[in-house]
Amino acid sequence: MTRTAALLALLLASTGLVSSQPAPFDMSPERKASPPVKTEPPARQPATPAPAAKAAPAPSPAPSNGQLPVAPSPAPIASRPAPSGTPTDATLRRYVIPSDRLSLTGEIDSKQWTIQLSAEEAEAATTLNVAYQNAIVVAPETSVLRVFVNGVPILENPVKSPDGISEVAVPLPAGLVRQGSNLITIAAQQRHRTDCTIESTYELWTEIAPERTYLSFRGDTRRMTRLEDVASIGVDAAGKTRFNIIAPGIDVVTATKPVLRLAEGLAVYANMPNQSVQITQEAVRPAGSGSLNIVVGLPADVQRVLAEVPNGASVSPTISFVDDPETGAGTMVVTGPTWQAIETAVDTITTPVDRPIDTQRSALSTQAWHYPNAPIFFSGGKQSFAKLGASTQEFSGRRFRTEILIGIPADFYANDYGEARILLDAAYTADVLPGSHIDVYVNGNIASTLPITSGGGAILRQLPVSVTMRHFRPGANTIAVEAHLRTAADEACVPGGEADAGGRFVLFDTSNFEMPDFARMAQVPNLAGLAGTGFPYNRSPQPTPVVINGGGTASLSTAATFLAKMSVAAGRPLAIEPVSSMAMVGERDALFFGPISQFQPEVLAQVGIAPQSRMAWGDETALPQPEIDLQQTTATFEKWRDQLSNAGWRGQVSSLQEWLNRNFDITLESLRLTPRGADQFTPSAETSLLIAQRPAPDDEAVWTMVTAPTADALWEGAEGLAQTPQWNRVGGEMVLFNATEQSTSTHAVSTFNFRPTGPLTFANVRLVVANWLSGNVLSFAAALFVACMLLGVATLLLLQNLGRR
Repeated sequence: MTRTAALLALLLASTGLVSSQPAPFDMSPERKASPPVKTEPPARQPATPAPAAKAAPAPSPAPSNGQLPVAPSPAPIASRPAPSGTPTDATLRRYVIPSDRLSLTGEIDSKQWTIQLSAEEAEAATTLNVAYQNAIVVAPETSVLRVFVNGVPILENPVKSPDGISEVAVPLPAGLVRQGSNLITIAAQQRHRTDCTIESTYELWTEIAPERTYLSFRGDTRRMTRLEDVASIGVDAAGKTRFNIIAPGIDVVTATKPVLRLAEGLAVYANMPNQSVQITQEAVRPAGSGSLNIVVGLPADVQRVLAEVPNGASVSPTISFVDDPETGAGTMVVTGPTWQAIETAVDTITTPVDRPIDTQRSALSTQAWHYPNAPIFFSGGKQSFAKLGASTQEFSGRRFRTEILIGIPADFYANDYGEARILLDAAYTADVLPGSHIDVYVNGNIASTLPITSGGGAILRQLPVSVTMRHFRPGANTIAVEAHLRTAADEACVPGGEADAGGRFVLFDTSNFEMPDFARMAQVPNLAGLAGTGFPYNRSPQPTPVVINGGGTASLSTAATFLAKMSVAAGRPLAIEPVSSMAMVGERDALFFGPISQFQPEVLAQVGIAPQSRMAWGDETALPQPEIDLQQTTATFEKWRDQLSNAGWRGQVSSLQEWLNRNFDITLESLRLTPRGADQFTPSAETSLLIAQRPAPDDEAVWTMVTAPTADALWEGAEGLAQTPQWNRVGGEMVLFNATEQSTSTHAVSTFNFRPTGPLTFANVRLVVANWLSGNVLSFAAALFVACMLLGVATLLLLQNLGRR
């Protein structure tokens, strides 16, 4: 009996042991289809004391080490699974991701931005819902996702959702969020399951789902009741913001200016990254999250849309918010007895966000998508990483990366000479092997590399790292510091081994970005200046003529959207004057909007568009298009180029060109004595929208045209190009946008004119000449040759008159 019981106990024990072993790791490919939703409670949510409602803003919660910030107290906050389905009447969603996607990549990454909340929202906010999915190679036992609100950590969760999107709902302590700006930070630490190489870190990612990441509230708090609430408009599930301007009387000529000015003022007031403005004459259904309905017009026009006209509309300028069954709760109404009175009402919106032209702003307002705001360098200067948002970070992995943002003025002219510097404060341990390196990227382009050539560890104090300025552009510029760290432990890659817990690299926030004095001279055309700062229309001392030819409300919506984007870039509403004829443009910088068929051939030719495009552009869309195998075409081209690379004198010249470009960064374009001719361009059928900028006939002003083959294509292209990823690619003298593929391409400037933006001091002229000669190598060589000849002649003449004869 005893022997039988012992045998039974042994069998039970062995069964329990086998059942407790983990399932083997599945290395099957990740699914690309829409994954199922699963909910999970957070593994750990640090308890935090509820801050006072009027507390000062918390400091930036940037990661302080390789393990990211850890909550001060391990006591958990009660949590619940995230709700699924649509929100009920008692729960309203406020989406918080300011883009259509948010990806945390590499071993350490974080994103931070601010959201604006009204007083009612701040009081009623109850829960933050976070949804994410990660790569299958992310090791959950050493990977952590953390969320901070106003510097307070509220979520710490293992990254363990490779099979589908997981949602976590975190209750918000009372008083944590407040009226006005609230800082949101999402950070991730990620490690690879099986690989220890630097290359494997590029396989690590965690995607935050914007459509399932939101704030929940008690009751209906999204109803706008005052003008200040426009700043808290927010975004929709795709990270977009939409203003629907309903103007039944927009056909009246005098209505165009106040409607466009209203679009500018609302855009600057909201200051969201992905804004668009749609103008209609009919009522629009109630606006959802991230959108606002605005009814503009005379009382008789307003009565055609709304059930009730606001009191006093027939007497004085009126701005109010009403609840209407057709347009929804919190509809904004701008009306008055005349259109001049309506323009006065619009001025009450634009005046608070306006500033004089000669008043410089110290920073670009980027906090709605990147915190902190990017300081603008108008001349030489220095900023610490701490002020740029990069705190001291200790790191124990293989590839470290952090980013900072700086602003550049529109008249920046130093892309061909000179170098900025990063004064690096960092350290690495003796485990880091020679062959490691620290790279600096500017707007995604490699700008500098600092090799680590000796072992034994080192402390770097204000080590200068030169950064070429050729990749800087007007507006916001992203500078990334990336360290590739090789160690013997990673090369061995022992199974189950982890990166050094104590850290192998540290970047101190006492590091500095140093900008040298640079030339200040604007160049036109330059669409990068338009996208980055609204140049040259932001500096115009008189209203900018806006020509809208045909296209109805689609052209008006396009003009309103572009003016809104330019106003946000300029930091103030632009002064405009809608005109109906070319004679009214005069010798002023001007903007043109409309389908291409509505413009005269002379106007098209002036901005560099072939006049025949009026008939040819868009005709091919109705015909079947041949299939193009780009991969096969590229492979065939490479094969023939390899075969003929050294064949004949053309092959030798081609090899010489490649050698000069590879070793000395010299191209045939830089060896021209005269600028390249400005050819006329014919857009292809794949182009949905075209922006062209060229000097006006008098060569003093500049004209910018936004056009498309049809009115519908014009509005579709404008709405797509207004999104931040596409808008940041605008540059050169011509921009082509493909709405189907959501892609943007540019044409480089062929020839440009200088436009002084300040006094021509000797120091500035010297820098301008230095930059021009650096970009025109052959001219510099010719000038140097002439100078040498003159010196020789002068020396000869001098020696002839000296000495004994």
